[in-house]
This record gives sequence, structure tokens and C-alpha cells, in this order.
Amino acid sequence: MKASVVRIREARPRQYHFVKRFCQCLGLATILLATNYGDLLGGGADVRMHVPYALGGIVVAQLADIFILAAFFFAILAPLSRTRLYPVVRLLLVILVPPYILFRLQEQIPYMAINGVLTVIFILWGTFALVCYLRAQNVYRRLIRIGDGAGVFLFVFAVCSILQLFFVMLWKPGPYQHVAAWAKTSQPAAPREHPRLVWIVFDELSFDQTFGHRSRELSLPNFDALRNQSTLFTNTQTIGTRTVKIIPSLLSGNVVDDTRFGFNNSFKVHYVGKHGWHPLDGSGTVFADAQKQGWRTAAVGWYNPYCTIYAGAIDDCYAMNLDRIDGDMAQRHSVWSNIYSPLAGMVREVKAPARSDRDSCTYDVRQRLQTFLDLRRHALDELQNDQADLTFLHMPVPHSPNIWNRNTDNFTTFCDSSYLDNLALADRTLGEIMKQLQASPRWKDTTVIVQGDHSWRMYLWNNQPTWTEEDDAITRSGFDPRPALLIHRAGQTAPETDNSHWLLLKVHDVIEQVLHTGDTK
Repeated sequence: MKASVVRIREARPRQYHFVKRFCQCLGLATILLATNYGDLLGGGADVRMHVPYALGGIVVAQLADIFILAAFFFAILAPLSRTRLYPVVRLLLVILVPPYILFRLQEQIPYMAINGVLTVIFILWGTFALVCYLRAQNVYRRLIRIGDGAGVFLFVFAVCSILQLFFVMLWKPGPYQHVAAWAKTSQPAAPREHPRLVWIVFDELSFDQTFGHRSRELSLPNFDALRNQSTLFTNTQTIGTRTVKIIPSLLSGNVVDDTRFGFNNSFKVHYVGKHGWHPLDGSGTVFADAQKQGWRTAAVGWYNPYCTIYAGAIDDCYAMNLDRIDGDMAQRHSVWSNIYSPLAGMVREVKAPARSDRDSCTYDVRQRLQTFLDLRRHALDELQNDQADLTFLHMPVPHSPNIWNRNTDNFTTFCDSSYLDNLALADRTLGEIMKQLQASPRWKDTTVIVQGDHSWRMYLWNNQPTWTEEDDAITRSGFDPRPALLIHRAGQTAPETDNSHWLLLKVHDVIEQVLHTGDTK
């Protein structure tokens, strides 16, 4: 009896030791993978707003990665902790773990991504830890106690993160498509006799690169053709740098400087100069104003949930975004693929960091290509149908990553192209759109607006794997904030130029004027 009690008492410390070790491993795994799921924390509004499908599969994959990585660490450390090798293993952990955490989180820490900073930190920290181990055991033991305390913090962080991920699984997305009755017919409809306005946003379309200082290596015949029968605005003043704020500003006619996307898919905005948060749905936009004037409305768009937020005011709607989710995951991929991809990426970034960045960029390119092809097909179908009167198109080019290669005159599935390549793709897409519009009996009554939501934000991309030597060469004069803007008035046949300071928000006024008077003047 006494022997049994002794064995139970001896077993309890061992059980406590293993539980403690696993909790530490779970905390370490959670912080190392935080860049993959960080945007899902706090309700994940920034992810939820830009994906068309529920996030259950993505969350399951994120949770699986956390527990697989924790189990891997535990399987290595638990047996070693009972051997004479453990002091050396613990020293290696002290030296390697803090710099590796900084390496994984470098995009979220100011100045950490600067070349050489992490190397210096690793050398200094490693030298300090080794000197403490060899010459100052008291200091080293304090480091170990600090590490144990950090382990407790990381475990708490892990629990909180896991609970928040489970919460995101409850979210139900709004619709990404609804079809108007007048668009459902399988037979060609009779030509519609009504003025038409086609509003095209090419995301990140720069005036400087498209018209101002175009590269000699770049030909944009379709932009030039439209420019010859449109008004070119040479000094357009931007109203922001983020699409999520700019598009609602243009739709509502008020500059938005902040947004909130609720768990129930409600959308609230904060207007510049106005107090408080204001709900924004279709009723507060040009779409609703068009419906009041008897116009049929349609939208095909990227990134923003047009069919959810503005559902009541867009008769025929399609919104899609198949882009990469942090951690090299994609909503249309299987759970197993999404589990494997981030863990494989961690192995690659240890063995060959540069290759890992390129592989992640290639993954990004291939997902964006799927997004673009899907949206292009729906946009051209919408125009060919020729039944909508106000058609809004938001295309994901020339925004990075770059999915076109001018040398092959074809799409690319690798991270090897520049902004100019994507600009050439935007031109090609514009040509396809204009071919549809000009073939319509309504062309003489069609107003066309082509614009960027903001300019090319080179400062976001110049330290990314997508950046090329050609990008570097065309940005030596610095950042130009002007987005491109062309407006073709119905029936216009000659080019005009507006050199005045022209706030991009006035596009909203132009649209309202067309809806009410049929003229842009």
C-alpha cells in the first residue's frame, strides 16, 4: 500500500512536468504561427470583409497547424528533458527561440524587416546567452526563469487565440452573387433603349505610369484609343490609399476615413468631419439613386463584398476574391492542403529564406490569376448581356501580385513580372471591355469612366518578393500619388484635357449628373 502511494506521489510531478512542457510548446507554436492567423483574431473583420466563403475550413487548418507544431516540439523536448543532454538543449533554445520569434513576426515589428537587423540581434543575443551560461550562471538562471514566465504568457496567448479562432468559425458570409430577373433569360433579350454608364475601376492604376511618364518599353493601345475620345484628368487628387475606404467614399459622395464590418455583415463608416459611425448600405449610394431614376444596376467587383453591403441597390451582382490568405492558404483548397502549405513554408524559410519568399509569392500569383480570370469572365458576360444601365466593374489589375508577362504575351504563374506587365494586362482588359461596349447599339448613349482607386503604392511593394529590377527602374523619380482618370462623355469623339486640381471624389458628382441629366458637363 505504501509503495503504491509513493509511486502515485512520484507520478504527479512527472505528469505536471509533461503538462507544463506541452503548454509551453503550445504557446510557442501559437506565437510562431501568429502571422498566419493574426488577422482572424478580434473577430477577423479584415479577413471576413474580403472573402466570399465561410472561414470554417481555414480555421480548422490554422488550429491543426498549431497543434501539429506544438506536438512536434513536445515530442522532441519531453524525452530530452529527462536526459543529461537537456542543459545543452535548453541553452540552444535560449539562443535560438527569441530571434526566431522575431524572424516570424518581423513584418509586424517596426524596423525589424530591415536587412541585417535580425542578424545583428541574433549575434548579440546568442553571444550574451552563451557568456551568461559559461561565466554568469546566476544571470543565466534568471534568464531561464524569465523564459518560464514568458512560457506562461504564451500559453495564455495560445488559449485566447484558439478561442477567438473557434469564434470566427461561427461567422456566416453574405451572398457573393445575386442575379436580376432581367439577366436570367437564356435567350438574347431585345436591345435596351436607355442611356448607359459603365464605371470601371482598375485597382492601383497610376496616372504617372499610364499617361504621365510611360515607359518606352510599354505599349497601351487601348488606353490611348479611349484617351482620344475622352477627357483625361492630369492632376487628380486622391482621397486615400486604401480601397476599403475609397470605394465607399466614391459610392456615397463623402470621404470615408475608417470602416467597421460587423459579425452580422453590417457595414459602418466614419466620414471625415462628421461625428460618430454611420451605417452604409445600398440606399446611401449612387446605385440607389440610379434605381430611383429607373436605371438597372449591376456590379462585378473584387475585394469588397458588394453583393452583401449594397445588395438592395444592385440588381445584378457578382463579387469574388480567391486571393491567398496569410499562411499560404486558399478558400477553395482542401483542408489538408491548407494544413500542409504553411508548415512546409516554415521548413523552407529555415532552409532557404529567399526561396521561401519566392514560393509564397508564386502561390499569391496563382491565386490572383484565378481571381482575375473569374472576374473578367463575369464582367464580359455582364456587358454582353447589355441589359444593365449603370454597370460598375472593379478589376484586380494592375494591383500586385503581377500575373501577366509582356515577353510571352500571356499569363504567368510565377513571381517574375513587374507593375508594367500588369499595366499591360489592364490595357488588354480595357480593350476587351471597349469591344463589347462599342458593339452595342447603345454605344452612342454610353458614358464610360475609367479610373484608379489610388495610385501605384510603390512604398508597399518595394521590399516584397514581387518587386523587380524593372519596377526599381521606373520608380527612381519617387512616388506619384495621382490615380489615373478618363471620362468619355456619350457621343464624345475628340480628346480633351483637364489640368485642374480635381478631387477624385467628384467622380460621384459626375455619376449623379449623368443619372439625372444624361450629361457629364
